Amino acid sequence: MSQSDAKEKVRAAIENSNYLWRTASGIATDSGLALETVMEVLEQADGFLEAQRKNPRGKALYTTRDKYYSDAPWTRRLLDAMTNTVGI
Repeated sequence: MSQSDAKEKVRAAIENSNYLWRTASGIATDSGLALETVMEVLEQADGFLEAQRKNPRGKALYTTRDKYYSDAPWTRRLLDAMTNTVGI
């Protein structure tokens, strides 16, 4: 599978989710890709964001730039920008 195909599967898994933030293992399950492939895409491809905070189990959280801007309330985006908690 090409890197662009993997990127599209990761993007679709995030965009089609009811949740704004997803763990890499959740994305891997929904996309049908190996966790290593998902991590590679999230770390290397443009358009993905990692939250500065972790989930309650200590796992990193990811979303796409598009989903963040469309689903996060403007107040959340403002607070994130002021506190630099999302790498925008």
